[in-house]
Amino acid sequence: MSVPFLVSAPGKVIIFGEHSAVYNEPAVAASVSALRTYLIVLPAEDPNVVELDFPDINFNHKWHHEEFEKVLRDKEALEEARHNTLQLSARVVKELETLHSDLNKTLYYCAALCFSYLYVCLCPEVKGLKFMVKSTLPIGAGLGSSASISVVLALSMAHISGLIKAEGELSLSEKKLVNTWSFLGEKCIQGTPSGIDNAVATYGNAVSFKREMDGTTNLEFVESFPQVPMVLTYTKIPRSTKTLVSNVRELVVRQPNVVKPILTAMGQLAIRGTEILDSLDESNYQELLELVRVNHGLLVSLGVSHPGLELVRFESESMGIGSTKLTGAGGGGCSLTILHKGTTQEQVQLFKKKLESSYGYKTFQTDLGGIGCGIIPHKAFPLEKLHDIEALFKQDVPNEKIDAILLPGKTNLHWIY
Repeated sequence: MSVPFLVSAPGKVIIFGEHSAVYNEPAVAASVSALRTYLIVLPAEDPNVVELDFPDINFNHKWHHEEFEKVLRDKEALEEARHNTLQLSARVVKELETLHSDLNKTLYYCAALCFSYLYVCLCPEVKGLKFMVKSTLPIGAGLGSSASISVVLALSMAHISGLIKAEGELSLSEKKLVNTWSFLGEKCIQGTPSGIDNAVATYGNAVSFKREMDGTTNLEFVESFPQVPMVLTYTKIPRSTKTLVSNVRELVVRQPNVVKPILTAMGQLAIRGTEILDSLDESNYQELLELVRVNHGLLVSLGVSHPGLELVRFESESMGIGSTKLTGAGGGGCSLTILHKGTTQEQVQLFKKKLESSYGYKTFQTDLGGIGCGIIPHKAFPLEKLHDIEALFKQDVPNEKIDAILLPGKTNLHWIY
C-alpha cells in the first residue's frame, strides 16, 4: 500500500417503504450517485501518530500510536473482534471509550469511536497516516451520511492492511468485506443500524430489504438498472425519526383495521417497485413515477409528511416535471422528485431556483442508482493536484468540483479506475 490514495462511497435514499418497513414489509433503497463521501489518506506530519481530519464537522484529532497500546495488548479481545463481525467487541469498545472520554458522547465521540475501532481491528500496526474526510451529503438529513463515512473508513483501512488490493473495480468478496466492517462502524455511530445504509453505500444501485420476525434483515440486491434522473430536495426542516415512528405506531394501535391495510399496500408497492427497477425501460418508466406518487399519498395518510414537503410536491406537479415523494422518516428532511422523460434542463433549473429562492431549500440534481464504493489508488492519483484536493476538502463544495480535479473530462459515473 502506498499513499496518497483516495476512496469514495455514495449516500442513499429510500425509494419505497418508509415506515411500513418497521412492520416487516419490504422496502427499497438506492444509492445517490452525485452525493458522496470522500476520504484521502496522506502521510501525517508526525510519523508516530494517526490523524482523523473531518472539516465538515470541525473535528481534527491526532492519536499517538502508544495511546492504543492498552487495547492492542489485549490480543484475545482483538481476535474475538476480528472473527465475530456480527457485533462489536465489548472489551475493545470499553477500552476505546476510556480513550475518548474527553469527547463526552458527542458527534465527535461517535466519529472517533468508529475510526479507532476500525483502526485497531484492521490496521493497528500502521502509523504516520492522516485520514481526511469530505462529505457532500447533508449530515443528519436521512441520506446515509454516517454509513457512507463508515464505508470509506472501512475501505481505506482494509486497503492499508492489504485485504483489498485496489486493482480495478472491487470484487464481490472485497465489497462483502467492506460491508461487514462498515456495519460495525455504523454500530459505533448509530447503535442499532439496520445495515441497509452501509449496504447501499458499499454495493451501489438498489437494495430491497425486509425485516424478518426474528429481527434479522433480508437483503436482495438490484445490481443494475439504468440510472434514473431526479432532483433531491433538502428542506432543512428538523425532524425526529423516533417521534415520527412512535406516532405511526400509536395510529396503528388506534386504527388497526384502517392503517394495517395501508402498510400492507406499501409493502406490495415496494415489491412492484423492485420488479420495475430490475427491468426498467421505456415501457414501465411511467409506472415507476405512478408508484412514487402513490407511495407519497400513503405516507401522507400516515401523518408523516409536512407542509414544507408538500410545497415541493406542489411545485413539481404544477411545473409538470415529475413525481415527488418524501424520503426517509418524513416530517421535514428530504424529498425526491423522479423526472419525466421529456423534462428539459431549463425546467429543472426553474424548479430548483423556485425551491431555493422562495423557500430556502437546498437542491441536488442527481441520479437514482449508480456505483458504490471505490478507490483511486496511489499509481493513478494526480499528485500534482494534491494541494488543490486538500483545499477543497476544507470548503463547502459539490462533489463535481472534486471529481473535476481528480478526473478531468469524466463524470462520477466513471469514478473507479
